[in-house]
Amino acid sequence: MKTIYVAGHKNPDMDCTCAAVCYAALKQRIDPSHTYIPIRSGPLSAQIRDAFELSGIALPAHYDTIAPSVRLVTHTDFPSLHPDDPMLEAFHAIETRSVSALPVICPEQSFVGVIGVNELISFTLAQNQDGRPSYDFLVANFPKVLPGTLLQSGSVERFSAHIMTGSMPSETAFDYLNRSDKKPLLVIGNRTDIIQFAVDRGFPAIVVTGVQDKAEIQVDFGSYDGAVFLSETDSVESIRLLRLSSPVRTIMDTEVPRVEASTLFDKAKNELINSKYRGLPVFDEGKYVGMISRRSFIERPRPKLIMVDHNEVSQAVGGAVEAEILEIVDHHRLAPPSTTQPIAVTTRVVGSTCTLVYEEFASHGLAVEEDLAILLLSGIVSDTVNLQSPTTTEADRRAIHRLETITGISASEHAQRLFSQITAMESRDAKEIVLADFKQYEHAGKTVGIGQVEVTTLTDSDTYGPRLQKAVAAVAQERRLDWALLLVTDVIKRNSLLLTSGYKEGEKALTYEKIDENTFDLPGVLSRKKQLLPEVMRVLDDAQQAG
Repeated sequence: MKTIYVAGHKNPDMDCTCAAVCYAALKQRIDPSHTYIPIRSGPLSAQIRDAFELSGIALPAHYDTIAPSVRLVTHTDFPSLHPDDPMLEAFHAIETRSVSALPVICPEQSFVGVIGVNELISFTLAQNQDGRPSYDFLVANFPKVLPGTLLQSGSVERFSAHIMTGSMPSETAFDYLNRSDKKPLLVIGNRTDIIQFAVDRGFPAIVVTGVQDKAEIQVDFGSYDGAVFLSETDSVESIRLLRLSSPVRTIMDTEVPRVEASTLFDKAKNELINSKYRGLPVFDEGKYVGMISRRSFIERPRPKLIMVDHNEVSQAVGGAVEAEILEIVDHHRLAPPSTTQPIAVTTRVVGSTCTLVYEEFASHGLAVEEDLAILLLSGIVSDTVNLQSPTTTEADRRAIHRLETITGISASEHAQRLFSQITAMESRDAKEIVLADFKQYEHAGKTVGIGQVEVTTLTDSDTYGPRLQKAVAAVAQERRLDWALLLVTDVIKRNSLLLTSGYKEGEKALTYEKIDENTFDLPGVLSRKKQLLPEVMRVLDDAQQAG
């Protein structure tokens, strides 16, 4: 199941945010084989938050970038081990699953460590060093590695001991067993005298080999407090397997570095390649979600993206240039990125992308649930200024009428609710206002940025105009724009004020009345897309031809 992001433009407005969420819901219904995640790229206004609160739908997740991250290459179905699983299971998993490291997970799904090729090699090498090796045993693991029967578990569940055998004359065996610095685990054939010796001395465990029936043993274990296991294989094989019965917790690496799912692909790749580790655990908001290995980075992944309410990469979420664009749903001018494969493009002359999304529900014969209908209604009301914008079409009116029926909400009353959320200019940061709904364009060899902010009156513009104009100029300089503009729109009287960064060659060619330095009066102008942008493009075209 692949993840597909459904994203509006940077500096999200009501239309792109609501459209992204509703279109993701539609795609999920018609294509459940993939996971569609609506996302946003920027903070949300009080209007947008109010609409989502009214609908009861969660806000889309905030992504600054969808550049390839660890999340895209994480193996979420990676095999794992319990801390008490025998090391033999680690060997088998690494061999049969072709992995180099395994996560060790507790029953409550908490990550505790990693066991991999490095740890198993170190374990094997330690057995061949000077001195008799000691092993940590868990009695419950005996039947997991040895063919046979656990006759009794004994009173000690876990213990540490050497492994010793008695394949020699009895007296010699007694002598060797007595020399051990601590009581050993005894592996022995059906030798009654040596088994009795181990019982009398209180060895922690006895493994009797080559025996399948308890009746063959002539020793009474009634007073013996240790474990007894009847192994159906020979002593040499039993010893080999007992070594591998030690719990993985005894050699796992608990200090292994952890990688966040949001870590960028290239950064994580470099960290892993330049480390001693063959695999690392991945966490998302503190929760273990899977593993990555060196093999994860052989091929660079491309995130999959559906662009909503925009079609220019300069306006898209960060990392979009590296993404595989699958669809575009938009109602703006077309300047889409080139693609290597044909893609679905839904674009019509309407006042709101939410109108397009509503029509897509209808074209698939699917009902719009009430909560989604509230968001679609909010997007259309906002983008068409309650059907008063010159961008409004009959399609928008039809959609509004149907959505009013579904929600039981009057569009006019809903518009009043949304517009009442508009925050006074004096209480907001000037640059934040400029960038809250800011789009960049490239045209006629120039890079232009146009922001828009809605107000309920322009009568107090002299109190905030100079402050905003300075912020527009600062944004133009910081972003290296040839021209930056801010459309301040009175949604009640349907007029606008235009503040600019001071691109004199272009501004002297504007058809609007100049009322102050870098300030223009735009009566009847509500739409950046249909009214302001064409005029800006005309000015840039004329300047290019004249130059």
